[in-house]
Amino acid sequence: MQQFVFPAVLYKDSEGRGYTIVFHDLNICTEGSSVEDAFLRAKDFLEVYCRCALEYNGVIDDATKFEDVMQESKNIVLLVDAEIDGKGKMGVASEQFSLDI
Repeated sequence: MQQFVFPAVLYKDSEGRGYTIVFHDLNICTEGSSVEDAFLRAKDFLEVYCRCALEYNGVIDDATKFEDVMQESKNIVLLVDAEIDGKGKMGVASEQFSLDI
């Protein structure tokens, strides 16, 4: 099993209707109606991202150190993890996603 941990920045919607979590290292983001919802979606999204990256590229770059992101951001920084079984092969549920390049 492989584990990946990335810092992510939590932003509150300017209209107060939800939260966005941004993985600046990976140039991906997700959102949710509450902090908990956004965090759970971020975990799911990171897992799918890591599975795809391992299957198609075979490599996932190292994450920026948490402390470095904390110094750069005025927002809340979270650590989000993803655990990948095996060699990152996409399972039955993940095969439902398509990737257009």
